[in-house]
Amino acid sequence: MDGILSDLGRRIADRWFAFLILPGVPFAATVVVAWAMAPSGAAHALDLDILVRRLDALVGTARSTKGVVVGCLLVAGVAVTAVLVRELSLVVNRLWTGRSAVLCRLMGPGIRRRRRLALDAAQRGGYAQPDRYLPHRATWIGDRFALVDERVAVQYGVSLARVWPRLWQLHSDRTPKAVSAAWDDYAAATVRVAWALPYLAVSVLWWPAAPLALALVLLGWAQGRRGADDFCVSCEAAVDVQLRRLAHIVGVPLPHRRVTAAEGRQIDGILAKGAYLSRTEAGAPPAP
Repeated sequence: MDGILSDLGRRIADRWFAFLILPGVPFAATVVVAWAMAPSGAAHALDLDILVRRLDALVGTARSTKGVVVGCLLVAGVAVTAVLVRELSLVVNRLWTGRSAVLCRLMGPGIRRRRRLALDAAQRGGYAQPDRYLPHRATWIGDRFALVDERVAVQYGVSLARVWPRLWQLHSDRTPKAVSAAWDDYAAATVRVAWALPYLAVSVLWWPAAPLALALVLLGWAQGRRGADDFCVSCEAAVDVQLRRLAHIVGVPLPHRRVTAAEGRQIDGILAKGAYLSRTEAGAPPAP
């Protein structure tokens, strides 16, 4: 799943307009309001009368050469901010996947709490919870992504990263749309959280921008959890539906009419192009 996420993360640029330019419009408006209200001080930051007078003055200035120059600088500044937000969204994605050992140590209490909750839920349900299914990453989203790898490996004996590009070629039109929609929702959440940093910077001039930044983080985190869960469900469903077809294509017989771990390892070995065969099986002379 980590490899799939890395590849998809680079595709945020493909949704430049929806993810970056459109959010830049309210950010530009916030910058203008912050610039207009900064001289009034924190006590009058929400005074609408002052805001209207300042905006009227700015409109008058906008008709001059100075106003045109300032407007061009504002547009350029928002464009540069959008580029930085795109890079920050990749950092947000890395943090959310929770793979960093340092982050795992820092979030140790949270990990132990999620493990305890998972074990308690298994005990109440009367089923066993394999250790490899238990939380071990720094974030809930990271654990959700990791769980897909583990579930596919346990059930089918294949590596999701290895079979996914092949399965994608076999999908009907409906499956890519479901996966892409879930990914877009998750990617939009990372961008939304990344936009919080520019708003936080604007709060130095106008403090109401700080609550806006906090709202973006909270809404983005909720949207990210929802998008990550939908994405994982879609990926796992695609494996369930298409793996038998892939087995037939690569020539692996299915005596049980389904893919078991034994057939899965055969599929994995074929897709790996013999990377895990012994020297004798691969046709190389045995070591002296």
